[in-house]
This record gives sequence, C-alpha cells and structure tokens, in this order.
Amino acid sequence: MSSRPGESANSSLIGDRKINQDRCIMVQDEDTVLLGLADGMGGHPRGEAAAQVMIDTCRNYFDRTPHPILNPNGFLTRLLHKAHENIIAFGYDQQPAIDPRTTAVTCLVQKNVAHWAHAGDSRLYLLRKRRVLSKTIDHSYVERLKQQGVITAKEQEVHPQRNYVTRCLGGSLNSPEITLGKQRLEADDILLLCSDGLWGSIKEEDILNTLFGNLPLSEAVQSLAEQAAHKAFPDSDNITLIALKMSAVDDKPQAASETNPTETKEESNLAQAIAELQNAINNFETETKQEKE
Repeated sequence: MSSRPGESANSSLIGDRKINQDRCIMVQDEDTVLLGLADGMGGHPRGEAAAQVMIDTCRNYFDRTPHPILNPNGFLTRLLHKAHENIIAFGYDQQPAIDPRTTAVTCLVQKNVAHWAHAGDSRLYLLRKRRVLSKTIDHSYVERLKQQGVITAKEQEVHPQRNYVTRCLGGSLNSPEITLGKQRLEADDILLLCSDGLWGSIKEEDILNTLFGNLPLSEAVQSLAEQAAHKAFPDSDNITLIALKMSAVDDKPQAASETNPTETKEESNLAQAIAELQNAINNFETETKQEKE
C-alpha cells in the first residue's frame, strides 16, 4: 500500500504583532505538490514583502517546470536561489534601496517521496504514528551553540539571541547555502511546515497530540495556531503553519486488459528523454531571464 497527497490545511495568525510577515503556499499538479512557507524578518525593512516574493517565486517556478520534476534537489535549490535574487532585486527597486529578508522552507512531494529545502529557522516536520520521524535543523545562532555543546536544549529555549538566524533569503548578494533532505512517505504521514511562532510556543507533544487526534486536519491546524498564540500571549509572534496528510493508494497491479500492449520499452525511453529535454529548456529559459533581469 503506497500513498498520495491527500487532505491539506493552513492557518496564519498575526499574534501580538502589528503586521503579519508570514506567508505560505501549496500548489499542486495531480500528484506533484509543492509546499512553501516564509517568515519575513522583522529586524529588517519590509519582511512581509520578502516573504511574499518567496511565495510568488514558488508558484511561478512550479508552474514553469514540467511534472513530475526529474531533479527535485536541483529544483528546490534553484527555486530558493531564484527567490533570493528576486528579493535582492525588489530591495534595489525601492527608493531608497532596502534589504528585506525572510526565512524559507519548501517541500516537494511526488512519487511517494518528500524532498525539502530550507534556509533559516522556519521548520519542516515529518510526522508518523504520533512521533517526529524527521525535522529540519534551524540555521540559527543558538542551534549552532547547542550543536557545539556550549548550551543545552533547555538554555536554547530562553537564550536572548534565540531569534538570530544565520541563513536567510535576501540581505547578502551571495546566494545562501541551502540544506536539503528527503524521506519516503507512507499513508497517514503528515508533513508540517511552520514558522517559529508555532514551534517556539508549544511543545512537540502538543503538536503530535493535536494533529493525530480526532479533529479534521483543518480544525487541528487552526487549534495549533490558537494554542501557540494563547501560550505566548502577550508577546505572540506571527504564527503560520501548513500541513499535508498522505492518503492510502491501493497498489493492486492492473489487469492485462487495462494495460497498453502497444507501449514498448523504446517508447517509454523516448517519453523520458522528452521530459528531460523539457526540463532542460525550462531551466535554460529561467537562467536566461535571470541574466536579462
């Protein structure tokens, strides 16, 4: 029994801030799905604009690329680098010029596999059977201190520089290093992308209990956002999360009468070659457009 993308839901609350600088997106073409989340950095001007540019780039880049995507890691890396360049260009176009910045986490789901990429401290969780199977590691100052053994996980939670990220989109002219990951999916797995307004306010145990409880996914996601806002009051950050639950697919082989007896191995190879050519053309057009911009 394999899986395919099923139910999805998202929520975004402003918290106790004057503006919501978080953004999220899900775009889908049959069984190929792209999830994206950005948390505009409040210590720099127009963080909400940087986050929106990242989300717009997700949509545009996904729409321009043939599906299924042949090189997921390359696609996600180019996507975040392109978003970074678009944010830099947006900042230069302002009068006077500014340097907006945002975190970013993206996940491409296709062929029963989740591929993800991130920069900053917005997170991806892969949840299975009420446990955290995998999650991204923050690009942050306190995470680096914890990895080096300088501080403990408990000290990390209350460290005065816990919101200082070491990678982001925007800011430096150099494209940030992108961290990648992947995992094969099973039915009932839940992929969760969220900003630090969520994971910084509630425990993983609460996230698991809520998402694997009896509520529909949309209500569970909304409940998590509200729990985070309540626990962080009166200093709640923006809280944004988007979740995708995998559904079961029956893998029974097709009956002989349902298959296409005229399809040969050569035809299958030709179809693959055409898809690779389309992908190469798309990447060339994107790079050419970047140079013109």
